[in-house]
Amino acid sequence: MIASHLSNVTTQDLLICMIYTLCIYLLSISLYRIFFHPLAKYPGPLSYKLSGWPLLWQAYTGNRHIWHLKDHEKYGPIVRIAPNTLSFTTASALHTIYAPSRTANVQKGEWYKTFDIAAGSYSSFTETDREKHAIKRRWMGPVFSTESLKVNEPLVLRVIERFCETLRPVGEEWGGNWDMGEMSTYLGFDIMGSLVFGCEFESVQGGERDLAKSVLPASMLMYWISYLPPVFLVRPLLRTKLFEMIGGKSVADNNRLIDYASSQVHARISDSGEKRARKSDFLSSLVGTQDTKTGWELSLADLTTEALNMMNAGADPFSSILAAAFFYLLQNPDTLTRATHEVRSTFPSPSSIINGPDLNSCTYLYACIEETLRLAAPVPSHLPRVVLSGGIQIDAEFLPPGTVVGVSMYTIHHSPTHFPSPFTFDPERWIESPSNPAESIAFARKVFNPFSIGARACSGRSLAYMQLKLTLAHLLWRFEFRLAEGQEGRGGGGKALGVGREKEDEYQLWDALGFGRDGPVVQVKAAA
Repeated sequence: MIASHLSNVTTQDLLICMIYTLCIYLLSISLYRIFFHPLAKYPGPLSYKLSGWPLLWQAYTGNRHIWHLKDHEKYGPIVRIAPNTLSFTTASALHTIYAPSRTANVQKGEWYKTFDIAAGSYSSFTETDREKHAIKRRWMGPVFSTESLKVNEPLVLRVIERFCETLRPVGEEWGGNWDMGEMSTYLGFDIMGSLVFGCEFESVQGGERDLAKSVLPASMLMYWISYLPPVFLVRPLLRTKLFEMIGGKSVADNNRLIDYASSQVHARISDSGEKRARKSDFLSSLVGTQDTKTGWELSLADLTTEALNMMNAGADPFSSILAAAFFYLLQNPDTLTRATHEVRSTFPSPSSIINGPDLNSCTYLYACIEETLRLAAPVPSHLPRVVLSGGIQIDAEFLPPGTVVGVSMYTIHHSPTHFPSPFTFDPERWIESPSNPAESIAFARKVFNPFSIGARACSGRSLAYMQLKLTLAHLLWRFEFRLAEGQEGRGGGGKALGVGREKEDEYQLWDALGFGRDGPVVQVKAAA
């Protein structure tokens, strides 16, 4: 009987049945996510509650940080930005989510596993296992120690000197139309190439530029892929020829970076111990390193991944912030004049500008850097964490295990509660005065987290500050700067750029793991 009925079923009948089944499944999932999901009570756009695809689109367009801000302005301090993800924008949430691992019942999750998988190992940034991460942080600790930075400072200064010579115009007139978004990319790449590999790429002078240009696109590609709802299907393909054919230049760039780092690792391992000991580059110092507690030694894949992590995390954030700093300084001439005067009155000559007490005494320069980091955080959107077994309470809300949570740096750095006139570039908000007491600054610092906070904060933040202070001090001492004629608005917003990008005096960020940038374009004249 059944067999006779089945024999009458046509292909069209099967297709209709499949369509009905799919529709019922999608309807059931939608109803569950809207009305019965553990996060159903939290506000947010309907499309976010139904699917993770809107997050992918926001990541692809580079506008994710803008939507975070707009959503929080509309819905309040807690927003459901994906079916299983909540975004927060309070100081208490920031410190609960990103607290030291011993107190925070969250950890990094699946999202991070995309970035380093093609290199064969997880770095100290992407490692999700707490114990393994602790080991990798101990590996990396000496690399970014105060002693290491002091030893390697001459390498940084040498690259900065070459950068200054490249910018220097012939004669006493204004010269060059320098795109600081582009030139800062080369500078950051040259500095980190020297520090990590002991290599002089000389991209600032016109040398190896293709590799420098590939760092951000490769990072952006992995960022986009990480938000694919079926990302687990894509990860195994990331290092294949098929994916290179599909992904084109961005995939090829990513593979080229991996291949270069791998070749440098093999070269270091081939060096004798005595030869490595004579080198001060970061990679040489890591070869043969064993964890003091477990005896675990870095593998070839570990070394390759950490080298890539240091290059990407060291070069791109520095480059982005340097470009943004010039945008804001040139948009605010009085601020530029004051910062320049402070540097020139502190140091008698460029050769005297080194990291130390005198540079640290330049409080206004430091305030300019802090304010740039506030307005243009290196990672504008949130860095997600997954709630562990037992759940967690954030802002009096209990969240079940498996919930993804985070705080957007861009959103919380533009909180009018902590930063009056949040879109105004105002370095003096970081300087104590009768009108700005220490309590106000401390209140602002509760949410200031350009390099994240807690055990998973950026281990290279001291290096980033050193690079920024040295570079800006040298440039401001040696040169006068102005916006190139006809390029005054480059890097800023405008109505043509879309919702959230209308402000002409705001440096535009294109969100990724880092951020895309354009301009400003400047002209340079030797200081009198």
